[in-house]
Amino acid sequence: MIVNLNGIVKSGLQKAGMFMQKETYMKQYMKKLGFMPYNGTLNVKLENDVEINIQEKYNEKLKIIKGDENLGDVYFLEATISTNDKKNSETGAILFPTKTVHKIDTLEFVAKDKLREKMNLKDDSKVIISIQD
Repeated sequence: MIVNLNGIVKSGLQKAGMFMQKETYMKQYMKKLGFMPYNGTLNVKLENDVEINIQEKYNEKLKIIKGDENLGDVYFLEATISTNDKKNSETGAILFPTKTVHKIDTLEFVAKDKLREKMNLKDDSKVIISIQD
């Protein structure tokens, strides 16, 4: 079964790229994610005040990118993101940093390309994140 989460693209604090470039994480991306992600995340706020603790619900499917003494671990879940009209879609992962400023209703999605450009997304664009349940 596939679970679809509807959301809206939102601007972030522009800090994810800085953390994603850390050598501790960079050494693990290809092996664990299966791709080198674009240097930043796409923030997606879930619609309709949905708050789902994906980390708890999908705990057995989460994989981990290990941090170090200064950087926290980052858990991730493989997923697909598509435009609301389903004309564009990309595979990637939802990241769950152990140190984050986001509330439970905001997901951080990564892919190998800059999704705002590749999928022509702007703030308030509607997207669907699909997770294999």
